[in-house]
Amino acid sequence: MSDIPFIIINPQARSGKIGKNLEKIKKKFKQYLGEFKFELTQCPLDEIRITAEAIEKGYKKILVCGGDGTATNTGDAIINSGQKDVILGLISAGSMCDWHKTHSIPFDMDKSLQIIAKGYYESFPAMKCTGDKTYYSFDMADGGFTGAAAAAAHHEVEWIKNGDIKYLWLALKYILVSKNTQAKITIDDRKPIEIKDFTNLIVAFGDEIVGFKVLPGNDYFSRVNKDLGIFVLHKLKGFRRIIMLIRALSAKHVGKKGVWLTRGKKVVIETERPIPWEAEGEIFNEKSHTVTIEYIDDALKLFVPKNRTYNDKIDENIYNEPFENSFKKRKVEIYKK
Repeated sequence: MSDIPFIIINPQARSGKIGKNLEKIKKKFKQYLGEFKFELTQCPLDEIRITAEAIEKGYKKILVCGGDGTATNTGDAIINSGQKDVILGLISAGSMCDWHKTHSIPFDMDKSLQIIAKGYYESFPAMKCTGDKTYYSFDMADGGFTGAAAAAAHHEVEWIKNGDIKYLWLALKYILVSKNTQAKITIDDRKPIEIKDFTNLIVAFGDEIVGFKVLPGNDYFSRVNKDLGIFVLHKLKGFRRIIMLIRALSAKHVGKKGVWLTRGKKVVIETERPIPWEAEGEIFNEKSHTVTIEYIDDALKLFVPKNRTYNDKIDENIYNEPFENSFKKRKVEIYKK
């Protein structure tokens, strides 16, 4: 049984198209993977139960046909099972697949199945995110207006079925209405940073979030350094936040006033008032004033392309600036000379 892949399918993924085209999709699975077993999720977070039951039955290859949320919940369940020999596979099917991009898995179902069929996998780190609850993330975690937008996605604008469009719609709303707060940020054993007008923070393994290149070259640096890329935004309000996001589409936000990039293995964020924190769309904090995000090495095995290439053209010095520099606009060279 351990050689037979077990596939968790979210029929609501890609605006419900996965469920509507299930028979056609199952034929693709058979074509690339041979014999397999599967189960459809029946409700949000159902993949957690399904994963636990599949592992208990002895399955060692668990594949996810869905978006970042379904995949991350499955990875979280694998870690919590304590079974180190289980391998996760990502079948591109959702509307938001930042995790796939981080590992060069194409946003194409056939090509992602080809990667899994080749059988090559590596061990990757996770982020242990602790707030109201503990949750393992594998690509990014954030708090501030982005966290507020992700939290709102669970109960607002339900008429928008596309995940990307829904998130961008809500991000535009909360980028304007979310208020700054006082915060203290402690990275590793460094001196804590006090911020009077904290706006947003993102911690990630990848460099791109919903198309925004917030942490240039981070997928390469995180892999080489075994650490996390950290994006801090402060003293920005209203339309200045929108301008920053527009710049981030082409990484032109680096060096702007209120933007600070750094690196570390553990981040502790204490805020004057509780703010929402999310990882791949899953909310792990809404009530606590303190959130901790920590690098955990060799946390999860994942099917990935062999000999993948990373963007190593970015100058790592963009992550070495002191926080004080972010209070002014400065000229920063992103690319290596």
